[in-house]
Amino acid sequence: MKIEDSVALNIKRFSPLAKEVKGMLRAFERDGLFEPEFTAEEYETAYKEIEEAKNLGVKIIPFDSDDFPEQFKKIKDPPILIYQKGELRKSDTLAVSIVGSRKCTEYGKSISRHISYELASLGITIVSGMAYGIDTEAHLGAIDANGRTVAIFGSGIDVIYPKSNESVYKKIIEHGAVISEFPLHFKPNAYNFPFRNRLISGFSLATVVIEAKERSGSLITANFAVEQGKEVFAVPGNITSALSKGTNMLIKDGAIPFLEISDILENIPQFVTLRKDRPSPMLSQEEESVLEVLQNDTETLDKIAEKTGIDFLKLISILAQMEIKGLVKKVAGRYTKIYED
Repeated sequence: MKIEDSVALNIKRFSPLAKEVKGMLRAFERDGLFEPEFTAEEYETAYKEIEEAKNLGVKIIPFDSDDFPEQFKKIKDPPILIYQKGELRKSDTLAVSIVGSRKCTEYGKSISRHISYELASLGITIVSGMAYGIDTEAHLGAIDANGRTVAIFGSGIDVIYPKSNESVYKKIIEHGAVISEFPLHFKPNAYNFPFRNRLISGFSLATVVIEAKERSGSLITANFAVEQGKEVFAVPGNITSALSKGTNMLIKDGAIPFLEISDILENIPQFVTLRKDRPSPMLSQEEESVLEVLQNDTETLDKIAEKTGIDFLKLISILAQMEIKGLVKKVAGRYTKIYED
């Protein structure tokens, strides 16, 4: 199909005339072929879209292009095309999506950043939606590790949402790509995000959910992942917190509890060799202090705070990060060292 046909059809898909496109899309899924007919006005709109994308440095990649991500071709209701800014690599097929609440806790932010940092350090691409909270921290963790990250938008690729993430948007492009199937200037309407979530899970080999309410977009992403035959991981949370109800429910329904990076590496066949080659984690001075306290004994949180002199609330975050790194584990309210140099 000519690119102008793909663009015209995609614009129509997200217009009030979308119902007319559904039959074409069903035929496309079944046969991989379209025989669209467009008016001169529809073609004119498509040509303008193509030209504007070019001026913005945005690639338009149709389904039948060799550059179209193979992951998207395998999902139900694939995109007709994607808009892409930045670069996708073959290595990006080794990807994990990390999603969670916008209004997350500091603990959730810390966990998101450190999971993504550890995975990106191993060469795994981090995929998320660039929303506030867990999504943003996931992208930044990958960037901190000088790794790869991909943001999939629920708006036009030129519509940065939230606007305050413009600097994050630019960094993601430097370390990977921003992708959208929505036409340019398309607003971030509420309906878009559940629709977008099928692409976040579809791009990835697994999805990790960190802090999600009982009803949330993150659970929609997890459901798409299950439908697509992907593994779902959930970080367990405080049973009294509304932000943990969704993740704890996922675990109850069969998601794999995420307690350490090895949980992912051991459950995704494509990551087995990464586990063997996993480098020793770099330690901060505070982490070294904690390990020194735990050298020959197990200790409570209070005792670790007393012996290290680290602020109690900060120590909670440090220990959470150390659990993710596989340095310590908590058993019956006491911490013990599990990582050896």
